[in-house]
Amino acid sequence: MRFSTRLLLVVLTCLMPVIVLEAWSEYTHWAERRAQLGDLSVQQAQLLNGDIGSITDGGRTLLGAVALLDDVRDVTAGCDDKLNAMLRSLPMFAFVARLDDHGEIRCGSASSPLWAAGAQPRWMREALEAKEFTIGRFSTAPGVNGGFLPMVLPLAANHAGDPGALVAGLDLAWLAEHLAQLRETGSRFLTDSALTVADRDGVVLARSPQHADFVGRQFPPNALELVKAAGPGVQRLRSIDGKYRVVGFVPAGRTATGLFVSVGFYEPAMMAEINRTALRGAALIAFVAIIAFVLTLFVARRFIGRPTRELVAAARRWREGDLATQVHSDDQASEFGQIAAAFNDMASTLARREEELREHADELEARVAERTQELLVTNNRLQVEITERQNTEAALVQAQKLQAVGQLAGGIAHDFNNLLATIQGNLDLLAQTAPPEQERQHRWIDRATGAVHRGSQLSGRLLAFSRRQRLSVDTTDVNKLISDLVPLLRTSTHGQRISIETSLSRDLWPAMIEPSQVEAAILNLALNARDAMPDGGLLTISTTNQPLQEKDEIAAGHYVAITVADTGMGMDEHVARRAFEPFFTTKGPSGTGLGLSQVQRMVREVKGAVRLSSSPGEGTSVTLLLPRATAIPRPEGAPAEPRRMRTDSKVLVVDDDPDVLQVSAEMLRQLGYCVATAAGGYEALEALVVQPAVVLLDYAMPAMTGLQVAAAMRERGFTGPIILATGYADLSETEQRELAALQGMLNKPYSIRDLEALLVQVEATTLQAAD
Repeated sequence: MRFSTRLLLVVLTCLMPVIVLEAWSEYTHWAERRAQLGDLSVQQAQLLNGDIGSITDGGRTLLGAVALLDDVRDVTAGCDDKLNAMLRSLPMFAFVARLDDHGEIRCGSASSPLWAAGAQPRWMREALEAKEFTIGRFSTAPGVNGGFLPMVLPLAANHAGDPGALVAGLDLAWLAEHLAQLRETGSRFLTDSALTVADRDGVVLARSPQHADFVGRQFPPNALELVKAAGPGVQRLRSIDGKYRVVGFVPAGRTATGLFVSVGFYEPAMMAEINRTALRGAALIAFVAIIAFVLTLFVARRFIGRPTRELVAAARRWREGDLATQVHSDDQASEFGQIAAAFNDMASTLARREEELREHADELEARVAERTQELLVTNNRLQVEITERQNTEAALVQAQKLQAVGQLAGGIAHDFNNLLATIQGNLDLLAQTAPPEQERQHRWIDRATGAVHRGSQLSGRLLAFSRRQRLSVDTTDVNKLISDLVPLLRTSTHGQRISIETSLSRDLWPAMIEPSQVEAAILNLALNARDAMPDGGLLTISTTNQPLQEKDEIAAGHYVAITVADTGMGMDEHVARRAFEPFFTTKGPSGTGLGLSQVQRMVREVKGAVRLSSSPGEGTSVTLLLPRATAIPRPEGAPAEPRRMRTDSKVLVVDDDPDVLQVSAEMLRQLGYCVATAAGGYEALEALVVQPAVVLLDYAMPAMTGLQVAAAMRERGFTGPIILATGYADLSETEQRELAALQGMLNKPYSIRDLEALLVQVEATTLQAAD
């Protein structure tokens, strides 16, 4: 009996590690799946937080766009219509309203909330106290079903001194529908989950499912602690609907929106299959252990001698994990032989079970990998959407910057041209007074005059860019324009191993264009070609005559073709198709995406067309088709000496810039005229007592513009010629008609020859009219 007991202990010792190992393996797998459930809930909560952040960013963008509307800021009659029109395309918002500093709705969409006179709800008081874009708390109001989440953007005082705020109410019913769609169309893990969004007080804003049962209700005390937690986490607790869930959450203090989001999984449902698998494994292990124990009791009394030692040795090897060991018996018909065969079968069964468990573990790992891949695909899709939204916002910011540049361009050009006018006038006076034999001084003056001319061209390009100066097309020698531009192109590509060649047609037709704009277009194309050849290459500029039959993009006729070709990296079909789209660029943050679109706009304004040809690795060729001019270009050179008429005439000069006023008066005195000056419109009207023969007026002056001064002079009986001088004038159609009634116009900066020629022309015209 003692020997059987010892043998039983040996067999049990061999079986126990296998049993414990299998039980620990099953428990470890179960615990890993349970821990992964918590990690999954936190990941889904963070994804949901990103989606809610996108919605609130949309509210910020909406209020920012509304704040730019003059009708809303100044509360005009069209304010309500503007807000209703914007709200029709944004179903997620219940209303948009503009509040004054007393909490009264000055204008709003048709769905704006209503309340009794004198009542002021908490959300409105918080809106009036907001200093920046703010997301409020759960709020309700008459006329808004289901409650709303206020988003507030404070407004500065308008021209009437009326500050206030813009409020957009996020429709919580819409938010609940959005959560329901995420459960249906998102990851399959969300199908049986509970998605919740709450404000910073723990009041439910939206929940799926059972939104109607819980909206506006505050979390129980155990859940309120999660709202103020230090960071994202996971808790197993009783949810607001009474079910115990694994809840992944992002607290309100760690989100950009100030809102609490959570994703709760019903743990029994998620763990059901894992629990069933674990129970089946435990039952099988218990069954095998019981069989081994019964067999051991059955054969324990019959172990003797060598067979006993062999069985003990085999059991020890099994305990060590060598389940391939077999017990050999000389007498297969004996009890020992049968017991040995039974233990051999047990070892084989354990080996097969271990293989099954290994296969099951591999299958479970494959399923986890598959689910992880699904989560990665969903996350990648969200990242793509976020990137697209960021690109759209960046394009909007770039457009706003360009709009601001356009608004500043006119004022900069006016001041810049006044400075150039002062410099040009003084240079002319120096040229008039310097002795002819001082050639060195004359060369200095000529170089400075050329710089003033280039500055004037730069100012004209700035005005054209800001669309405050109409294109002034003229008959142009394109070959000469390109020849003059090539030195600048060589400077811009210096040090980059880029060769520039030109192939200019000898019998090229003249073109009807704005020279400065075509120069800017060729320079733009050359810079694009430079960027496309980082390792160097060849840039070719060629011109040809191009008769065309009528096509879709251009009318039939004769055109001058300018082709800019490079040997760079080229474009694929997708990039070439979008090359002329505004804001489309392949240069990353350094590119604006406006270069080719501006070239196309300029060419189309002169009734021309742009053609692009490109292939990856074979370079790019851009051809500008410009309309042929019928007239011959005017030859450049010194203007003819004007025929002087009268030098005793009195000229009244009016300009608010003292430097321009002084230099203009000095030039007139140098020409032999008598000069009277005035620093503004009212002073000019008083100076009419000197009875000037000609009046030279600046356009942009404080109090009264040049056109207004001219009209006042006519009303006071002045009938002499009036000349308007301007560095920049964004004139309306009415002002342009008034300008046409004057006798002349000078564009700053003007030279003493320009001034003399115009005065002679005006005096000649006046004498002819008198005859």
